[in-house]
Amino acid sequence: MNLNRPVILTPDIAHRFQTFIIFEPASSRIHEFDILISGQKVRELYDRLIDELNSDYSLKTQIILNRVTKIGQMLDLLKSYDTVLISKFFDRVWRRYSYISNIGEPFLDLPTFLKFFPEYATDTDVLLAQRIDDEDDEFSDGGARDSDSVSESESDRVDIQTLDEQQD
Repeated sequence: MNLNRPVILTPDIAHRFQTFIIFEPASSRIHEFDILISGQKVRELYDRLIDELNSDYSLKTQIILNRVTKIGQMLDLLKSYDTVLISKFFDRVWRRYSYISNIGEPFLDLPTFLKFFPEYATDTDVLLAQRIDDEDDEFSDGGARDSDSVSESESDRVDIQTLDEQQD
């Protein structure tokens, strides 16, 4: 039996949530409740993102542009967008994250996505995949933690700015 658990999104963990672009044949393996956008709307969202990225010459934006250009090249090879989709956002500490990351191409993390598409910020419940745990997971370790729990190690809490400050 699977347990649906609420996702508690706080600003300090928002960077852990990632969305993926998934192409056929893997797209047929994604459940409907994990799909954010599909079909022609994927191309429209991608084109809008590229337009935004091309208007900003900051280093951070250029890094994002370089990464998503590869996705654009794959989209250009498609004859139809019917089987391409963008997943909802998965937290990297969930077991399902490893599954989806193996069949999809990383697209954007949640803060970056909301920066370029602020209209989606009104309902984060629509953006986030549901956290699903196996009932067996909860009891296999005494209920202390499960594979999709919102726990983080010390390395999850350290960011580049913190590392730079420690080195100074």
